[in-house]
Amino acid sequence: MALSPAVGMAEDAVIAVIVSAQPAYSVPVATNDLAPVYWRKKLYDNHGKPLHPANLSSDHPLRLRFSQQVLHSSPRSQVGYWNELYFHGTQPPYTVESQEAMIRYVAYTESAIGYIDACKLDERVRAILWVAGNKVLSDPPSLRCSAATP
Repeated sequence: MALSPAVGMAEDAVIAVIVSAQPAYSVPVATNDLAPVYWRKKLYDNHGKPLHPANLSSDHPLRLRFSQQVLHSSPRSQVGYWNELYFHGTQPPYTVESQEAMIRYVAYTESAIGYIDACKLDERVRAILWVAGNKVLSDPPSLRCSAATP
């Protein structure tokens, strides 16, 4: 899938689901496990390590897309769900304010998983899954990133 020239636009961006590039901090997550990890129904990986998902702020355009395409709901509609789980002792995913903060959190937090615009990938993190169109993919789609992408 090729991106339009306006790659900065969240509706056109391919979302990269990221983990740390540091092998000791990295965690495997399968395509069909992504939603359960973010709904906090899957709390540990297959080796017993606790998973630490992170979200962008609820009004961030990539968070809106990720929520709609992976969780099939909006951040606003998730409030009641998280309030109920919090009452029972389950914390929602950690929230960060920017894609750079997401990269830093995931890169330096053991078993963390997050998501960013695929054009923002760098050596600190690696993509394990891709959200393009309405699908979660295990193989990277074709990307066209502009050098001017902020």
